Amino acid sequence: MYTPGEDLTPPARIAIVGAAVVIILAGIRVATPILGPFLIAIFFAMITAPVMAWLTRRRVPPALAAGVVVTGLISILTGAALFLGAAFTGFIRTLPRYLKALEEQVGALAGYGIDPASIRIWDYIDQETAIREAAGIAREAGTIAFDAFLVAMAIVFLLLEAPRLAARLRRHLGAGSPLYQHFSQSSQVLIEYTIVRTKVNLITGAGIAIFLYIFGIEFAALWGFVAFVLSYIPYIGLTIAAIPPTLIALAEKGLVGAVTIIIAITIINTIVENLIFPRIASQGLNLSPFIILFSVVFWALILGAVGVFLAIPLTIAVKLFLESWEETRWIGELMDAKDQEGGPR
Repeated sequence: MYTPGEDLTPPARIAIVGAAVVIILAGIRVATPILGPFLIAIFFAMITAPVMAWLTRRRVPPALAAGVVVTGLISILTGAALFLGAAFTGFIRTLPRYLKALEEQVGALAGYGIDPASIRIWDYIDQETAIREAAGIAREAGTIAFDAFLVAMAIVFLLLEAPRLAARLRRHLGAGSPLYQHFSQSSQVLIEYTIVRTKVNLITGAGIAIFLYIFGIEFAALWGFVAFVLSYIPYIGLTIAAIPPTLIALAEKGLVGAVTIIIAITIINTIVENLIFPRIASQGLNLSPFIILFSVVFWALILGAVGVFLAIPLTIAVKLFLESWEETRWIGELMDAKDQEGGPR
């Protein structure tokens, strides 16, 4: 029996598959306004899935359990937004004082052999720009609230439908089906990564906030929260989060204080990422450093800000999808941080 495409040469097949991938990615980029909130809903659904399972095991009706989970999530996010708004407003009000102190500290750098004229921090820190951006966010409050409502509703439906979808797949494919087992294992891996990453980020953010508070840096809780959020962006995120407290330390405590902040954040991140994360994450979550950096840039181009924060979960999903087919399994294996035997490459 003739199968379409069986007489195609390997280069022709690669060209066809490549063209299909480009078309799919272009469609995803165009649909980003719709896919963005949906992907955020999936992210929060994965984080809250263990709570949902815990409630249902205690005979709480699924609809009520989903309502409790989403209500709790909304309360936490609302509290975080109020805290962030108040802290950011306080920081903006004190920004002129920091800028003046920075000018004095930059002038003092001449004693270290650094030309003060070559460093113009105030060219990069503009109070009017910060206020204008904050006002722009406030003007879009209605749109943000509507998107948040859609995300909340999507989380409810995802929490309710996930067990039913798994039951239907198990019934139609069979519990022993390789396809069903791979789907189940892949879902568990993604949920595990999301939960583990959130726990690790909480430890990182809390550690940074505590150190900054002890060191006497203002708005320590704000910078810890920023570190928690931006730590979802591998390598780049924490570097960006370290800039504000480092500049504050430079303004208030001089160059030695700024260097101390950089060293402390580096030590905290090293301990968390190299000691704590490997202990609570499975080996299946390992991706090569190049793939991690590439995924951040790639998903940022495709999905924008949502892609930056969800780059690693999306890449893991692609990796698991590739490993589900014999023809593409080798591509998924190339994305691992370790080889088949578990040793370093």
